Amino acid sequence: MAATHDHTPPTPGRAIAWVDGRVLPASDATVPLTDEGFLRGDAVFEAVLVRGGRTHALEPHLARLERSARAIDLPLPPVRRAVADLLAAWGERDGALRIIVTRGGAVRGILGGVSWPPTISLALVAAPWRTAISGVKTLSYAANQWALRQARARDADDALIVDGGLLHELPTGALLLVTDGQVTTPDPGKLPILDSVTVQALGQIVEVEQATPDVDTLRAADEVFVVSATRPVLPVHAVLFEGEEEVEYPAPGPVTARLQEAFAAHVLANLDDG
Repeated sequence: MAATHDHTPPTPGRAIAWVDGRVLPASDATVPLTDEGFLRGDAVFEAVLVRGGRTHALEPHLARLERSARAIDLPLPPVRRAVADLLAAWGERDGALRIIVTRGGAVRGILGGVSWPPTISLALVAAPWRTAISGVKTLSYAANQWALRQARARDADDALIVDGGLLHELPTGALLLVTDGQVTTPDPGKLPILDSVTVQALGQIVEVEQATPDVDTLRAADEVFVVSATRPVLPVHAVLFEGEEEVEYPAPGPVTARLQEAFAAHVLANLDDG
């Protein structure tokens, strides 16, 4: 059964949503107030990059959605129709697609535009990051949002979580350091962080060493950048440490600049079939 939606192209910049087999403006999308996803954040989700109306790395993202659902014993209904209907309605434009599945069984999709500044700054935020669902992509983002607010209160763009002196991740992204030409990222196998699909994709064009870097490693890095599904290879121009110490980095540095160009080409060459 085809999705119900207007045949005219979506208004530029206006997000669309998928609800119960229908594509509609995201502002009109709803979820029942009694749904456990709304009441308790008991839900899983994934965000996927869209370029020219085609997704990138959809299968790894859906595989991680399944792993997240298994980790919290959440039955996962089919979601591919929502993806297909949204892409058909969106047309050949860039954006970000988010798929959400709640404990109440609701499947919701949102597709809209996305943009980021050329570079960002980070502030270290100390927080206990290990919980029973560490590394699981759920809607329980209160701690993530708290960390982001702490960073912005210090005039930084985003937070970098530090626990026990070790670098972890951003509330919505992964950290990468460049030191003497080597690219390093915190290891999700040793730290309670999300296993980044984008870091895995980046590893197809450059060697990415997984490690357990600490604050001193960050301070000594030559370049810093972050990645997520919707913001691939975003340079960091400054990090605010404890005591208001600020360290500046080239943004982009030579390695980051090369990876920006190479990864953008890699994404376009490896878009999913429509």
